[in-house]
Amino acid sequence: MVPDDSPEPDSDRDEHTDAQADGGRYVSVETVPETAPVADLTWGDRIAEAIPSRRRGLKYVVAITIAVLWIVPFIGLFMASIRPLSEIIGGWWHLEGMTITLENYRAAWDYSTAPMSRALLNTFIVTIPAVLVVMLLGVMAAYPFARFEFPLKTSLFFLILLIMAAPPELIAMGNYNALREMGLFDTYMGLILIHIGWGLGWVVLFLRNYLLGIPKELEEAARVDGASRYQIFRSIILPLSTPALVSVAVIQFTWVWNAFFFPLVFMRSPELYLAPQVLPLMRGRVQVEWGMIAAGSIMTMAVPVILFLLLERYYKRGMVAAVAD
Repeated sequence: MVPDDSPEPDSDRDEHTDAQADGGRYVSVETVPETAPVADLTWGDRIAEAIPSRRRGLKYVVAITIAVLWIVPFIGLFMASIRPLSEIIGGWWHLEGMTITLENYRAAWDYSTAPMSRALLNTFIVTIPAVLVVMLLGVMAAYPFARFEFPLKTSLFFLILLIMAAPPELIAMGNYNALREMGLFDTYMGLILIHIGWGLGWVVLFLRNYLLGIPKELEEAARVDGASRYQIFRSIILPLSTPALVSVAVIQFTWVWNAFFFPLVFMRSPELYLAPQVLPLMRGRVQVEWGMIAAGSIMTMAVPVILFLLLERYYKRGMVAAVAD
């Protein structure tokens, strides 16, 4: 009697497993169960596993404490910006009978001596070019340090590190007379050049560390295909460096936007004052206008905070890669 070698019906096969060909091999694919698996752990065991260990719990306590220490002053600043001066003097933490008003923001925006509206515009005029130029020059300078061998490479890189260690007062002393002789003192361009020179050192170091993590095989394959060094830099290095460039943009933007020392030294005309210069002028002659100063501070710090929130994902990727490599 000849055995029946006919395949089983599809219905019987689907009830157990499906056979899928994979290069001459068969992989068993189990069917999806109709009901969810029953949990092996009781609620008590789950809660016990969710409780962190003593070491991790201590880390949580330290992290939460640091976060509170950072955020409490901001909360006080914000509360002072939306309350009248009579309530601020009694303490911003007194919430009984609190009056919410935007008068402080209107007063700071149209302040007679140095309006915040004009100061914010001046700060944008200085910050945006200083950030874009530093990003472009930084990646162009970091690429040779990461890929090429040339004379005095180590000495030049060590010189960049020395510039990073120099205090800003030294930079101001060395460039004060130079800007006057070139006619750039008390101008946007002069202040932009100062910020570019001050920020270029750390940007080159940061981007060099990031570029060292990009595989050289990508560039070698492009060279085999006939690509030039410029084409490799434009088509491979720049796109892959986007996270690091975003990190550079966020950090440099924050530093230039909040800088007080360089504008104080190199900007003398009231119509050219930047936002950090305007804030001390709001203190008033008879009494300190704490509400107006708080409102001006909130408007000044809101711009870099919003930028960070918008680019947070790329910022984290760039920082982790640059530090790890």
